[in-house]
Amino acid sequence: MVRLTLPDDLTLLQSGTPFLDVLGPLAPWEVPDGWWQRLRAGVREIAETELTPVRETWDAYQDRTRTSVHFAFLMAQGLAGWCPVFTGPSSRFPWEVVDDYLKPGKQLNPNSTYRYRGERTDWPTWLLSWAGNDPARREQALEASIRTLRLFDGVPPLAARHDALLSLYERVRTEPELRRTHLEGDYQQAIVSHWRNGLDPEVYSVLPELGGWIDAVAWSFEGLQAAHRAMESVISRPLPLAELLATFLLAGNRDGVPALLTTVIGLELSEATTAAMDRLRAGFDTGDAEARLREWVARGLLAGEIHLCRTWTALANDVSCGVAGLPGAPRFVKAVSLMPFIEDIEEMYTVRVTRNPYAATIAARTPPSSLPTDGTVSPHPVAVSLTSGGEDDGEAPLEDDPAVEIGDPQGDLDRLIGLEPVKEQVRRLAAEARADVLRLQAGMPNPGRSRHLVFTGNPGTAKTTVARILARLYAQLGTLEHGHLVEVSRAELVGEYIGQTAPKVRKAFERAAGGVLFIDEAYALVPRDNARDFGQEAVATLIKLMEDRRDEVVVIVAGYPAEMTRFLESNPGVASRFPKTIQFDDYDDDELWRIFQLITSQAGYHLADGVETAVRRIYPRPRPATFGNGRFVRNLFEEATMLQAQRIITLASPTHDDIRTLLPQDVPALTPQTTERAPGMYL
Repeated sequence: MVRLTLPDDLTLLQSGTPFLDVLGPLAPWEVPDGWWQRLRAGVREIAETELTPVRETWDAYQDRTRTSVHFAFLMAQGLAGWCPVFTGPSSRFPWEVVDDYLKPGKQLNPNSTYRYRGERTDWPTWLLSWAGNDPARREQALEASIRTLRLFDGVPPLAARHDALLSLYERVRTEPELRRTHLEGDYQQAIVSHWRNGLDPEVYSVLPELGGWIDAVAWSFEGLQAAHRAMESVISRPLPLAELLATFLLAGNRDGVPALLTTVIGLELSEATTAAMDRLRAGFDTGDAEARLREWVARGLLAGEIHLCRTWTALANDVSCGVAGLPGAPRFVKAVSLMPFIEDIEEMYTVRVTRNPYAATIAARTPPSSLPTDGTVSPHPVAVSLTSGGEDDGEAPLEDDPAVEIGDPQGDLDRLIGLEPVKEQVRRLAAEARADVLRLQAGMPNPGRSRHLVFTGNPGTAKTTVARILARLYAQLGTLEHGHLVEVSRAELVGEYIGQTAPKVRKAFERAAGGVLFIDEAYALVPRDNARDFGQEAVATLIKLMEDRRDEVVVIVAGYPAEMTRFLESNPGVASRFPKTIQFDDYDDDELWRIFQLITSQAGYHLADGVETAVRRIYPRPRPATFGNGRFVRNLFEEATMLQAQRIITLASPTHDDIRTLLPQDVPALTPQTTERAPGMYL
């Protein structure tokens, strides 16, 4: 089971704490105590101030409500974007701001998400349009506009547009020529024209709708294009941008690509979008299209890209509504799954607390198997091992996929000590996987590439560690679904009797589905001079599954270099299934010392002067053929801590420093014995 963890700046989404969230790149904002009371008091103040006229009848508001109240609604909506989406407990934010003035039944029902659309590009000057040609009333309208804007001071999700608009209002109030235009000029010919054509470019980059609806669509499309490219780099399923635009246009009942939209997206993409519309039009169903986009974005969430998914979804909503309404105001269309997107976040980032009561009963029928090699136990063991005779066949139980947090696999790789040639090879594998996605998106055929690998090297050279990182990397790129690693040896693959081996191999593959199957000491499957050994059957079954399910499982076989050469030559089909070999060299003296420092630091120990000399003194020279590398260092550390324990318990009153410090005399004088397997990195 894959468990995702919300980034720190998004934990409010599931905290139960009141917050304001505008879907997009910005984090939600925790609403301070008393903030809503202060905001509503401010709305009441402007509603009772005679700076703006009353309107006799309204559809949503109580009759004789001042226009400044509706302007507070426009401000709450407009500061969030030209087609904003609010989520969470304040998804009704613009209406909640003016709740005291709504007629009964006009308040929206609670919901996890609401989207809003701009209806006019001149919304910041809307109060001036009610002032007529009287300069005094216009000045009052300008003052009311500024007071309404200041109600939203200090709200991070609204800050960029708030600050840009406040700067515009202040210029109008302080610059003589602009002030004269806004107090005496014709509303349409002077004021609206100035806001549409006469502002600095930096303003339109923050408030794009002021330049007109086509400018707003162009602004959002530029962002969507970049976000879509980034999404495609982490999702294995291609979604051409032309097909996405075609979906928006068909959902908006457009017959073709609007001419104005062509000026935004360019002739080439416009033609590709037209072709996609022609291809999709027959049998097009908005619900099906919405479900496909929902699944595509969900795969982005699974890859750990929740910030990118939030940004993509917000921009896609902008563009879908914008293109549906061109050349006029935006129109709501069903194309981008907004409420289901919020539901997917809630579901995918919620820790599962349900337990199947029958699992333990079923598991009790099976004798306990050996623990995984890393010493952990699957949190949800489910052991089912039934044969036709109803008896336990002795095979390892099937388990849920282990929980995998994708995290930053490339960063974890970079932080490993040494292994520079290995790191470069893994980077190339990742680049190759990314490029394959881009080639598919460009219409090239699937290369059907085999990603199975051979890792050769002595024990303790981080082969297993790198395999785990590679599994997470492939999951991040969408090449693998889960990114977990299942480690097996001969005992888990080869049976003792006829008919047991092939099922064992198939079960191992099932456990590894969506991840990496790591076979350590793979040459043990084909022992020398034992033609009747069932290992050959295991290899034959393995080869077939590797070919049939190459898109589901990556198989990595590992072991000593010479023995792995023999394994690859044991069956004519083996070598061809493993096109790439990565060699893990032994660590040099400096790298072994750095590993020792890392292990002791992680365990909370300090190293006294002289420990380095003592450690380096016992490195074997020359290295034996089976030198344990990182395993050697861990065994050295464990023996040192045992010697330190014997020393400190003889002290009358050991201090904290005594307990935490390793001295040179704690380092064993002889090379430590190498154990079969030790937990931790560098294995």
